[in-house]
Amino acid sequence: MKLKTLWITAALVSLLAIVALSLALNAAGNTQDEIIALEKRRSETLQLAARMRQSTEDLTRMARNFAVTGDRRYEELYLRIVSVRDGKQPWPPGDAAVYWDVLAAGGAPPKGEGETLALADALERAKLPGSEQSLLQRARTAQETLARLERQALAAMKGQAAGTESPPGQPDPVHALKILYGAEYLEAKAQSQQALGELQGELDLRTRGDLVMSHQAFARDLQSGWLAFFGFAAAGVGTLLFALWRGLIPLLALRRHADALVNGNYTARTQARALREVEELMRGLNEAASRLESGARELDEKDRYLEALLRTSPLGLVLVDVKNRVRWTSRRLREFLGDSKQDLKQMPFEEFFADASELAAFRDGMERKGRVRELIARIRRRDGSEFRARLDSAYVERSAERLAAVWVQAFGLHAQKPDAPAPETGA
Repeated sequence: MKLKTLWITAALVSLLAIVALSLALNAAGNTQDEIIALEKRRSETLQLAARMRQSTEDLTRMARNFAVTGDRRYEELYLRIVSVRDGKQPWPPGDAAVYWDVLAAGGAPPKGEGETLALADALERAKLPGSEQSLLQRARTAQETLARLERQALAAMKGQAAGTESPPGQPDPVHALKILYGAEYLEAKAQSQQALGELQGELDLRTRGDLVMSHQAFARDLQSGWLAFFGFAAAGVGTLLFALWRGLIPLLALRRHADALVNGNYTARTQARALREVEELMRGLNEAASRLESGARELDEKDRYLEALLRTSPLGLVLVDVKNRVRWTSRRLREFLGDSKQDLKQMPFEEFFADASELAAFRDGMERKGRVRELIARIRRRDGSEFRARLDSAYVERSAERLAAVWVQAFGLHAQKPDAPAPETGA
């Protein structure tokens, strides 16, 4: 597999993981919003059914209280409850039963107002199914009967005939109570409350079932999200392990191979199954190692050849850097100096010259011409004696460093102190 293919695969896996997780999370979010909406509708619908039952009880209570006491406050509260239920006035805040009890006792009503909405309109907006609609219709039919009888009882308490605008007459509480406690009223009340109770039970079961199904769908969406996450996580881990197996591990082997080459080990080779580009790099590095190994053998042969030449040559050789420090000396030169075993590296080159003027002439030739030809100079040995030699020098490059290669040909070697007259020529 190529490195490009691996990167494309990893990118596709990552993109698919993001898309799958986004879709799963989006579905879960939509389902959660649906659950919240269902819970809100459930609460509102159950509250509507409870309001219908409570308003029926409140109307009955206020009508009977008015029939027993003749207190007009109860008639006013009755009419106000009817107005609220018909959507002409806002619903009371909080618990409606407590609200009407506080008003009946003459206390200050709680602050705030509820929504202004007729119960009939609210139930239409709830969009109840057919079975619940039939129960609602039964309850409303019974409540119409209750409302008709309650109006008759209120008219009797004012000495009027029901549905007429005649002047008030003598209250007839006995007739009013007979109506409110009569068989027709009690039967209508039972039918209304029974229908509303059944409606509330069916509402509870239906909305609870809808919530259960929505929660199950939400759980499935979350499960799909987790499955997508773990699936693509496994694919990502597999891709990563494959990249480590075919990419990183071979690269570490290549690094060790490169370190071996830097340290002069040209026999090392790297063989491993890897990505195509890494395999090509291995082949290139192995080929480079082979060439370096061949070149090293050739250099060794040349070094041995050069060493043999220098060992058999009558000339001595010294390499001097730009700071006039000795960097290398041949064995023959060390023999000339009388110290064939001592390492003369970093020794100042000036110490070779017994005459400062000859040193100056050497430096002048190197600075002006870059070379010195057949300079005759007196060279000081390590024991203090001197000998004459011919110096030839030129600049050379060694490992990207500029050095002066100085060839020394000794004319004669004999014991001579520095203050003794030097011979003009040597045999």
